[in-house]
Amino acid sequence: MRLLLSSFIFCLSALFLVGCNGSKAFVKRGQKMEDVGLMEQAANFYFTAAMKDRSNADALVALQRSGQWVLDEKIDRFEQADLAGSLPEAVVAYEEALQYVDRVARAGIDLLILESAKQAFKDVRHTHIQELYDAGMEALEDEIFQEALTAFNEVVRLEPGFEEAEKWAQIAFCEPRYRNAREHFEQQHWRSAHALFSDVIAQDPQYKEAEKLRNEALSKGQFTLALLPFENGTSRAGLESKFRSYVEQALTQSNDPFLEIVDRENQALILQEQQLALSGLLNSNSVVEVGELLGAKTLLKGQVVDCEVVTSGLKRLNKQGYESYRVARITEEGKKVYDKKYRPVPYSEYSANRQVRITFRVTLVSLETGQNLMSEMVTSERSDAILYATYQGDQGNIYPSNKLGGVHRLGKNKLAALLNARRELSAESVMVNTTVEALSLSIRAQIENKLQLLIP
Repeated sequence: MRLLLSSFIFCLSALFLVGCNGSKAFVKRGQKMEDVGLMEQAANFYFTAAMKDRSNADALVALQRSGQWVLDEKIDRFEQADLAGSLPEAVVAYEEALQYVDRVARAGIDLLILESAKQAFKDVRHTHIQELYDAGMEALEDEIFQEALTAFNEVVRLEPGFEEAEKWAQIAFCEPRYRNAREHFEQQHWRSAHALFSDVIAQDPQYKEAEKLRNEALSKGQFTLALLPFENGTSRAGLESKFRSYVEQALTQSNDPFLEIVDRENQALILQEQQLALSGLLNSNSVVEVGELLGAKTLLKGQVVDCEVVTSGLKRLNKQGYESYRVARITEEGKKVYDKKYRPVPYSEYSANRQVRITFRVTLVSLETGQNLMSEMVTSERSDAILYATYQGDQGNIYPSNKLGGVHRLGKNKLAALLNARRELSAESVMVNTTVEALSLSIRAQIENKLQLLIP
C-alpha cells in the first residue's frame, strides 16, 4: 500500500514539474520578445505561461506589466480615433480593449482602464449611436433599405432599446422583401413569392399581408399529384405494389411545400368508378376529366422495367496454414521450458456475392393538358459479398502461410477475422427492398427537381 502511494505521489510530482517547466519556458520566450520591444507578443507568451501554471509568480507579474502596456496602446488608439472624429473606428478600438481586458482576466489578472477613458467612450458611443440612427432614418426615407438595415442593426447591437431602432430595423429588412415577393406573386412565380413572404414572416409575423399572400401563393402553386397503380414488366410478383408504397411514402416525406399527394383511398375509388385503374386507359381526352375528379393537376405513372438478381454459387478454396503447439524441454539448469512449434494444417476459405439491379420508368402526366411533363428511367444497384474461413482445429492457434509457404505470423489477426466473419449473404428480399427504397428516393428527387422548374 505504501509503495502504491509513493508511486502515485511520484507521478503527480512529475506532472506538476512538466507543467511548471512548460510555464517557465513560455516566460523565457516572453522575456525575449519584451527585450526587443514586442510587447503584445510578449504578453501573449506570459498569458500562456500563466494559464499553464497559475502559481507561476513570474508569469503573473510579467503579464500584469505587459498586459497593461498592451491595453494602454489600445486605449491610445481609441483616443486618437476620437480626436480624429472617426467615431466608428473609435468604438471598434475601445471594444477591442474591453475584449483584451476580459481575455487577460481569465488568467486572474485585472487590467485598469482610467475613468476618463470610460467616460470618453460613453460620450463617443452616444454620439455614434445617434449619428447611426439619423443616418438609418434618412436611408429608410430614401428607400435605401440595406444601408438603413446596417445602421439600425449596429444601433441595436450597441444599445438595445434605443428609441425605435428595432422597429425600423424590422421594416428595413421586411419592406424590400415584401415588395419583391409581391412582384413575384403578380408574375405567378409562386415558389419565389412563398420563400420571400416566409422570410418576412420569420422576422415579423404580422407584417402587412405577408401571411395571407404566402398562403395564397402556396394554394395557387400547389402541385397536386395522384399516383396511378404501377405496372410490373418483370416476373417478380408484387414488385409494382411494393414500388407504389415506397414511392408514395417518399413523396409524402418531401420537404417541398408545393408537393401534395392526393388521398390514396379517394383516388382509388374515383379511378375505379371511371374504369381508369390501368394507366394504359388514359389518353389526352380523359386525363382532364380525371384531373377534375381527383382534384389533381398531375398523374404519376410508373413501370418496373427490369429487376435482375444474380447470386453466385458458394466458392470454396482449400488452403494450407499452420497450427502452433508447445513442446516441453529441460534446460541445462534443469528448468522446464516450452518451445513454440508449427505443424501444417488445412483450412478452407469460402466466398459468394449477390447483386440486385432494378430499373424503373417514371412519368408525370399533366391533367390540365394531357401532355407528359417528365419521363425518366432510373436505375439502382445493390451488392453484397461474403468471405469467411473454416478450420476444424483450435482457431486460436492457426496462422496462414506466406507466399513462400512459411508461417505468416503477421496474418494471424486477418485470418482470425475471416474465421469469425458472417457466413450468409443478405437475404434477396431485403436487398430488393433496399434497392426499391433507394429508387423511390431517387424518383422523389427527380420530381422535386422538375417542380423547381414547373413552379418557379
